[in-house]
Amino acid sequence: MLGLSASGPLYRNLVKREVRQRYKGSFLGLGWTLLNPLILVAAYSVVFKFLFGSPIANYALFMFVGLIGWTLFYGGISEAATSLVSNSSLVTKVRFPREIIPLATMTANAVISGAMLIIAIPLCLLLGTGSKITLVALPAFLLLTLGATVGIGLILSAVNVYFRDVAHILAAIGTPLFFLTPIFYTYDSLPSAASSHQVLIDILHWGNPISPYVITIQDTLFFGRWPTLADTLYCVIAAVVFLLIGFVSFRRMEREMAVEL
Repeated sequence: MLGLSASGPLYRNLVKREVRQRYKGSFLGLGWTLLNPLILVAAYSVVFKFLFGSPIANYALFMFVGLIGWTLFYGGISEAATSLVSNSSLVTKVRFPREIIPLATMTANAVISGAMLIIAIPLCLLLGTGSKITLVALPAFLLLTLGATVGIGLILSAVNVYFRDVAHILAAIGTPLFFLTPIFYTYDSLPSAASSHQVLIDILHWGNPISPYVITIQDTLFFGRWPTLADTLYCVIAAVVFLLIGFVSFRRMEREMAVEL
């Protein structure tokens, strides 16, 4: 931890570089942070709300809130997975705590979720029909989501140094996992034909590590209700476990990274 503290300036510079590089040379710059999810929301709203008749009120806003959790979690681990390989020249030439690189990448990705959150909060306060007091729990669940993201991101970034297939696997499962995460629907709003398969729904709920985090963010921000005890316990325990495994695994695999890169 002391090494991480001493490398604070390097971490901050890496975060700034990551943010700049994402939008360097583009006309809209940081505006793409919001334009991309808004385009997704518009397209999928037509499909799921108007064609399939989703019963969820304020559907576009519901989906936008779900995308915040998805972007923070899956966007973070995807960016982290390739971060060490992309910065191989830095890893092999300079001695510093290597976890700073994936941490900086995930922090830069969190800026996107933060920008989306700034838009979502006033809209949910204005259009939401549930309690507003649940917003006090939102920061806690965002931190838990970030904790799980950091833990998994550290594991994937280290493993990808030795097995470059990790990045390809993440790219392959990204789209299926996107639709299997309750971003476009809630488990309560599924058609009767689907809701009758409770075992499958439980697998989608608890077997997909992203689902409970997206659900708790939706509950506290969009629906204005307290997350269930089961979802809350899952988020807390999973975040702690992922963080512990992530840092321990990364430190063990760090020793030979420079040689592999």
